[in-house]
Amino acid sequence: MPQAACPQRPLPLPDPLSEPFWAAARRHELHMQKCDACGWMAYPPEVACRNCGGAGLGFTPLSGRATLHSWTVLHDPPSPGFRDRLPVILAVVELEEQARLLMSGNLVDIAADALRIGLPLEARFEDVTKDCTLVQFGPAR
Repeated sequence: MPQAACPQRPLPLPDPLSEPFWAAARRHELHMQKCDACGWMAYPPEVACRNCGGAGLGFTPLSGRATLHSWTVLHDPPSPGFRDRLPVILAVVELEEQARLLMSGNLVDIAADALRIGLPLEARFEDVTKDCTLVQFGPAR
């Protein structure tokens, strides 16, 4: 990719374990790893279930609904590609399908002074390149 066309912010590098998550994101779907034996969901993907130790792990679609668990606001860009996105709100959200199923991501379409613990959120998808779609979260509609 020519330098001018490269996004100037860090992008994920999928590996065999995380590729199903990123493939779903490219379709604008949120999928999480789920244990075939006990049903426990994990993020990020694991090689074995941290609940029961089972090795049968697949991916399942989620609603994309979440609540705000924690956040921090960046006023300085962490890389050049964030200069036009300030402030950047980094968040930890709890997905509704399982207690303590936490995921990190950027918050979009909301001002920092409107944030509160428990705020209802939903997944949003940003197509950064033809091969990379980021999962972010914004206020529930």
